[in-house]
Amino acid sequence: MYILQGLMQVFDELLHGVEHRFCLRHLYSNYKKRFGGGIIIRNLMMAAAKATYYQGWEANMEELKKVNQEAAEWLYAIPRKCWCKHAFSAYSRCDVLMNNLSESFNSTILLARDKPIITMMEWIRTYLMSRFAHLREKLNAYTGVVMPKPNKRLDREIEKSGNWFAVWTGDGKFEVTQGFTMEKFIVDLTNHTCTCYFWDLVGIPCRHAVAAINYRVEQPSDFVHAYYKREAYQACYGSQISPINGQQLWPKTDAPQILPPIFKTPPGRPRKLRRREPDEDVSHSRLGKKHLRMKCSNCGQFDHNIRSCKQGKTNKVNTVYYNEIMSYIYKLGANY
Repeated sequence: MYILQGLMQVFDELLHGVEHRFCLRHLYSNYKKRFGGGIIIRNLMMAAAKATYYQGWEANMEELKKVNQEAAEWLYAIPRKCWCKHAFSAYSRCDVLMNNLSESFNSTILLARDKPIITMMEWIRTYLMSRFAHLREKLNAYTGVVMPKPNKRLDREIEKSGNWFAVWTGDGKFEVTQGFTMEKFIVDLTNHTCTCYFWDLVGIPCRHAVAAINYRVEQPSDFVHAYYKREAYQACYGSQISPINGQQLWPKTDAPQILPPIFKTPPGRPRKLRRREPDEDVSHSRLGKKHLRMKCSNCGQFDHNIRSCKQGKTNKVNTVYYNEIMSYIYKLGANY
């Protein structure tokens, strides 16, 4: 915790004004090591982190306090602006709680990470050059205004807006009520805000805002933030990364040759994959054998295999000899 506080202080001093968030998966990993796992504790922590308004966070923390007082106090000690959606800044229009973006990038450059620095940087440059070109080609073929993934999230909010009813209060403000739970939120279409804070945080109209937009018979896609629209995507990937010639065409200088640093190979095979948690799935394509009972292929009994079978391999050997003898007798009978 002291190291964590030191890093946070360094971030505030060197990167003043830059928001620093924690990865919820790693936070939960540390949380689980101290207080153990369990579906109830995990779900309450995740629900508290994902709540977009303070009252929702507070309700989940109170439930967690009833289950495990010490675990709740451990979370209270962590600044809410680092792991709770309701305390995130709305500047970036991003509510991501995981560092999956970094994990995906590390997985992509796995082939180049152990190369020398220039070779690695050249591999990353050519990869990004090709990726930008493919994304520009996809953009030219796409005819929509809002990009596909934000549009899917908007469609999900439109689908969930059916149970919400908007009452116009004047100007661009609405009081939106849930038909069953009678929850209420205030939506301001003029300033693109909702008291649930989802619209402010993400930039995509929430279900409450969609209900108000439908009341005015307008299109929800017109209220999506400019970050998710075609122009922003074009500004991000529109520029080309210039190709360069190989080293055989580089200009030569009279400066002394730069030699690579002295490298001492450490013992053991170099590790490429990150260290996984004990209960984390290693493969996404193969099913694990955890919680499966072992069955012996020799005797057919459970909880051991053929290597530790007390009967040995006698059954299989006798079966093989029996089949060979019966086959020989059958051939003799066929000849007569």
